[in-house]
This record gives sequence, structure tokens and C-alpha cells, in this order.
Amino acid sequence: MRMTLTDRKVIFLQGPSSLFFAHVARSCRKRGAETLRIGFAPGDHLYWPRSAGRYLAWRGTPADYPADLRRLLERERPTDLVMLGDGRPYHRMTLDLLRGLGTQAPTPWIVEHGYLRPGLILVETWGMGGMSQIPAAFRASGAPAAGQGAPGAAFPGSFARYAALDVGYHLANLCAGRLLYPHYRPYAEDGPIREYAGWIGKGLALPRRRAAAARAAARIAAHRGPVFLFPLQLAGDYQIRNYGTGEPLSVILRRVMDSFAAHAPSDALLVVRQHPLDNGLAHWGRQVEQAGLGDRVVFQDGGSSAPVMARAAGVVTVNSTMGLEAILKGLPCHVLGRAIYALPGLVSEGALEAFWSAPRAPDSDRVKAFEAFLRRDYHVPGSFDGPGALVGAENLADRLALPPPPRFPA
Repeated sequence: MRMTLTDRKVIFLQGPSSLFFAHVARSCRKRGAETLRIGFAPGDHLYWPRSAGRYLAWRGTPADYPADLRRLLERERPTDLVMLGDGRPYHRMTLDLLRGLGTQAPTPWIVEHGYLRPGLILVETWGMGGMSQIPAAFRASGAPAAGQGAPGAAFPGSFARYAALDVGYHLANLCAGRLLYPHYRPYAEDGPIREYAGWIGKGLALPRRRAAAARAAARIAAHRGPVFLFPLQLAGDYQIRNYGTGEPLSVILRRVMDSFAAHAPSDALLVVRQHPLDNGLAHWGRQVEQAGLGDRVVFQDGGSSAPVMARAAGVVTVNSTMGLEAILKGLPCHVLGRAIYALPGLVSEGALEAFWSAPRAPDSDRVKAFEAFLRRDYHVPGSFDGPGALVGAENLADRLALPPPPRFPA
């Protein structure tokens, strides 16, 4: 049965580089809601057809935004706001303003790629990462027994489709951004031209990269001692910038390698794995090679993570979803930053220096309860593009129709 959204007004901020938010808006409108979009760049307008609702172009300066948003909220009286992630500057300012409104604030819904994958979309309120409600909500739940939750689905993915949508978004911004939105600035650390240049370089180097990945996989398979994994994240990811250790990723990598060299067993191997969506401009492999660990460290760029996870003695992460994946597999995990899964019984607590020689596995019952809790209360089936986008839109609209979860201090 379709849930109702009568008497609801939903404002959409920035979303994925796709029609996903437009699909969600249409699903909300079918349920009786009024919808509108605040656009900050031409790419936002590109993926917002008229059938999705009104479009309000915001062309002010960042300094103007909080006061302008307050006036807009007073005029429109929305019940809900929906945004992709909580890290983009305008999203952070929006959440800061809403937190100051107390019980009068509309509910902010934050969506992202699911913590549980594939085929699930994360749906949170009020914040992610270090500002997430999930840890407090899980503690308040008393670690409920495992049960049914949102089932994942293997929606067909396409890198070509993802890239085409992303190029369309940024091309619109490059061509018309300064003219139509004079104060628009890209939110990513690497602008689109630099980002695409990195991907072109990776493509040209694909044969060499594949050969290097095969050699790395062979070294890992042949190693007879304990293997530890440090999965790199994207240096510009807001999970690193806002909820990491406060250091650049390059500094964190150096600190992890130094700690491993000084405190790990002499027969241990450290695998530094590059993020699959890294543009290749940071040259992480060069930093690993120059660290002076010799054959005690392997840099892995490409190939499946399954073989190294299958034999890992432990995983060290800032706050990657691979940390959660490790926990779900029963592997010891040490977290350097702030993560929703950095909870007693799930992660190996204590100093990093001690982790290398005494990694502690998670409590299996608590792991099952946490996974069920995440799946049931914070995920819906779907994806941001392709066949899963319409499925995700319907499921997200149904989630918005439910009462928002209790709010806890972050």
C-alpha cells in the first residue's frame, strides 16, 4: 500500500548527478506532497524537470545563504528537506540553521550510498559520520536481536552511465555557472577538469596498472604471515575532511605505515589499497614505495578486495565502509576517525600500536544486531541511477512518509 504525504512540503537541495531527486520528487507528489528544489548551479537545474516541482535558483554569496534560507523557510513552511550527504558547504549551513530552530525545524533527510551494499540507499536525519544519529540510536535500542530489514538488490551498474551523468552535470556548470550563478564554486577539492584529466591518465595506464595489481595480488597470496589492510579513502571525501583525524590523508597514511613498521610482528604484511574511485593524481603508490618499509608493505591499485579480506588479520581505517565490511565478516577493525560503527563490541579499542600484535575480533551477536538495525531503520532498496533509481525513489518517498526517528544529541 502506498504511503501518504498529504500536507507535506519537501524541499530538495543538491543531489546525485542524475535524475534521482526528480524521481523522488515525483514519487512524493503522487503521495500528495508539494515539492520544490533549491538549485545552486546549472547542473542542479539540468536534472530537475518541471514535472518534479518548482525550481528556485539561488544566486547569492555563501555569506548571504543563512539569512536567505531562514527567510525562505519562513515563507515556504516546509516539513522536510532532502539532501545528498551533509558535507557540502550549503548542506552544512542548512543543518546548522535547522539545529538552531529546535522543535520548529523541518526534518532534514540525508541520503547517500548505503553503508550496506550493494543495492541499498542510506537514509539518515540530521547528520552523517561524526554527526550521525546512528550510534546513539543503536545504544538506545538496547542492541535489538537480528531481524528482517531492507533486502539489498544487485541493480546493474554502469561506469559509462555514471561518467556520462557526471560529465553532463559538470559541463553545464562549466559552460553556464559563472553567468547564471555568479557565486557558484565547485565543492570538490579537485575541479572537474583536473578530475577528468586524472581519469584519462588512469585509462591510458590501464595495462600497466593491471599488471601491477596482479603482482600485488600474487605477493599477498604468497605471504605466510599475518596480513593487515589499510584501505585508502578519497582525500577530498567529506568523511575524511569533516570526520577524520583532522590531518590530510597523506599524513594519516604515513602515520599508519610508521606505526606498522615499529609495532607490527616482523612477519606481518601491510596492504595499502587505493580507493577504486581515486583519480590517480595523488600517486599513493609512490608514497608507499618511499616509506622505507621494503617488502613489508604492498600497494594495491585495482583488482578485487575479496582475497585480501579473506585472509586479513585486521583492518585499519579512518572511517571507510570497508571497516564496516570487515566487522560484518568478523574481522578485527581499528578506527582512526569518527565512524558510525566505532562502538564497543564492534571495533578493536585501544591504541593503534597495540592493534598490530593483539587485534580483537568483534562480538558476533552484536555485529548481527547492528547489521539488522542498520538494514531495518536506515536503508531502503535502490540506487542513484539506472534501473534502481525508480525503485529507490519509491522506497525513499515511503520512508519520508513514516514518522522521523527520535532525535539524539550528536
